[in-house]
Amino acid sequence: MKIIASRHRQRIWAGLISLLLSVISLCSCKKTPISPDAESLTRPIIWLNVTEMSFTASETGPNPSFQVLKIKNAGQKTLKYDLSDDADWLTADPAGGSSSGQVNEHAIGINKTGLAVRDAAYEATITVTCSEAYNNPQRVNVSLKISKELPAGIFVSTQMLSFAAQAGSNPSKQTIGVRNSGGGTLNYALASNAPWLTVNPPGGSSSGQENSHTVSVTSAGLAVGSYNGIITITSPNASNSPLQVTVALRVGAVPTNNEIRVSCNPSQGVTGTTVNVPISIIGNLNDIASFGLELTFDTNMFQYVGTGKGSLTGNWTYLDGNLVGGTVTIGGLSGAGSVIPTGSSGTIAVVTLRVTGGTYSNGQQSQIVVQSYADDIAGMQPEPSSTTFTYRK
Repeated sequence: MKIIASRHRQRIWAGLISLLLSVISLCSCKKTPISPDAESLTRPIIWLNVTEMSFTASETGPNPSFQVLKIKNAGQKTLKYDLSDDADWLTADPAGGSSSGQVNEHAIGINKTGLAVRDAAYEATITVTCSEAYNNPQRVNVSLKISKELPAGIFVSTQMLSFAAQAGSNPSKQTIGVRNSGGGTLNYALASNAPWLTVNPPGGSSSGQENSHTVSVTSAGLAVGSYNGIITITSPNASNSPLQVTVALRVGAVPTNNEIRVSCNPSQGVTGTTVNVPISIIGNLNDIASFGLELTFDTNMFQYVGTGKGSLTGNWTYLDGNLVGGTVTIGGLSGAGSVIPTGSSGTIAVVTLRVTGGTYSNGQQSQIVVQSYADDIAGMQPEPSSTTFTYRK
């Protein structure tokens, strides 16, 4: 019995020593580093703008407005993909596409025919497939809620705004109108995706009336170039939420022409024709708070009617012209109005004349000249300093 126990202990010790040697062997082996598959780095990648979409509709109302699913290739090569869904009431148009980086848009539509009102929403899935894509497949979850009451709907007066500004100055504000185009009450919010773009107020409520929202652009600090932003209008109970307004902004370099020019409109006419003579500046090097100049014309051709403000002096305290012979001395003072900032372009005054013809024959020309620039426009270069009017009988 002692011999058997001794042999049993020997077998146990032998097993333990073998196990210990195996562990030591594993610990002493160098690990093989795991490298990413190089081939996967050159494959297409499916990019979607959303992974969830929700629609609402009423039992007796129309189908909800379609929504846009955007797809592009965020990887390499060309993404050739197909769209499929698992519900008869759901459609995607087109049902496939190809992208080398550009964004493709697909209209996601709903046909609620045959669907009954119920507490739970109908659920479906859109699947985007490409066998070559690194992240194949991708899915979009779609829900459809059908109720007895006609759902609210978002209506916006425009879905595209465009602004232009010079570096360091802000363009004029614009407005968009939002109202409920459906039933009930529309409670909505507006938000922008760009720091230079703001909308105020940022929300509202409508039972049918249109609410105005001011859209402002702050271009200070932006480099010369083109910028794009989006204002998104969302509502938890609207059939077409979210709705987007695209905003384009072009920031141009500050002109430094430092020029003043004159023109006439129309440039020809018969006796009795009213002629407007705008006096404009382009790229002033200094702020303009006051100015003076003279405009001369032939009294045999024209009769002086008056002098009005221009696009850059519309809120100035004072701007007028004083006629002596054939010379109108024009003066302007901003006062409580806005000083014209450096690098502006536009009209500072508009002189109105009426054609008398006098002794002029058909086709004869007469010149109108601006000169004697004073105050903050002193030193500006005429380009041109005169304009020509042609008399017709």
